[in-house]
Amino acid sequence: MANIVFDYAVIGAGLIGSAAAKYISEINPNTILIGPTEPKNKKSHEGIFSSHYDEGRITRISDITFEWAYLAKKSIENYKTIEKKSGIKFYNEVGTLSVGTKDYYDDLIEASKEIHFEYLTQENFNIHNNYEYINLPKNSKFIFETKNSGHISARNLVQAQKNIFKSNKGEYVNDFVIDINKSQDIYILKTNNKSTILAKQVLICAGGFTGFTNILNIELPIEVKGRTILLGEIKNQYISELKKYPSIIHNPKDSEHTYCLPAITYPNGKTYIKIGWSHFINITSYEEAISWFKGEINSREHTGLSNELSTIYDKNIFNSFESDTCVVTLTKTKYPIIDEIEKDIFVSVGGNGHAAKSSDYIGYISAKYFTTGQWDQNLDRSLFTLKSNNLAT
Repeated sequence: MANIVFDYAVIGAGLIGSAAAKYISEINPNTILIGPTEPKNKKSHEGIFSSHYDEGRITRISDITFEWAYLAKKSIENYKTIEKKSGIKFYNEVGTLSVGTKDYYDDLIEASKEIHFEYLTQENFNIHNNYEYINLPKNSKFIFETKNSGHISARNLVQAQKNIFKSNKGEYVNDFVIDINKSQDIYILKTNNKSTILAKQVLICAGGFTGFTNILNIELPIEVKGRTILLGEIKNQYISELKKYPSIIHNPKDSEHTYCLPAITYPNGKTYIKIGWSHFINITSYEEAISWFKGEINSREHTGLSNELSTIYDKNIFNSFESDTCVVTLTKTKYPIIDEIEKDIFVSVGGNGHAAKSSDYIGYISAKYFTTGQWDQNLDRSLFTLKSNNLAT
């Protein structure tokens, strides 16, 4: 492979990287995607991790910001096409219930005027009559998106994008890059398995590990946060019914914001309802990130999450609880940094906890900007630049 010069190299084969590589390979198959597959055993794994090793991520159009609603809508519109082209199912349209204060409700309704989506409210839909095991807090308001919403399997979406990329004759390497150098106009990428890859242009989509592997000459203005999630195992007699339930986002006034996935069967054969919240821990190094993914850093959030889950769902449906971890990459503008950071090296990084559902279109605009310099004029370019993130407080 050291004798082949690729026109484009994409580093990072997660949600954004796999989507970007797919779109690049549609116009130029002389593209290589580099990123490790999911480890079989997290505890013994010594390399890079990713947060897409997951069966349940909420998808919806509704958002209080135009940009995230737009990115989600454009991505969701393409789900069925991705499933058909790849032969992999990853999307379950069970709906999403957004619950919270009147202010949160009003903000979502106002946002729907710019990016239209269909919804029901408590004025024309009774949640408890339709979903008897869900308990909504008193005095909360909700909007219920019944279409173009629900949940996706992040791991299946990544595999679907990679399948399409490979069908476009793109080259995939199951490895990760540890060093980047340049000779004349060619970038020399060294991988963990001692491979050498040559490319004219490089797009880095390495998520939370982007700043931890020393492949960049600059420090990006991003923060990596560890998030604890809780999985409540469902008793067998409730599984069939609870798989029909919607995803839930809960934004109360004076406590943690939470998200909750309905019953989903995981690769271990067990069926869980998953919950996470807006509390994070700081992760500042490669070693800390590895330890967090392995569960070696103690998290004290198990009790709080199990209590919260038992207030949303009837506690009698659960057999047991177990915790897991992921990371979120935050930027100052709250949108991905999609920019050229030095000549012919670009980044697309910073999902800000919103990227899974929107990753296909984030990959598309990243690929477009990377290969042509063109930008979607519906999106404020300044929100996605390195300069804006460096200037933001």
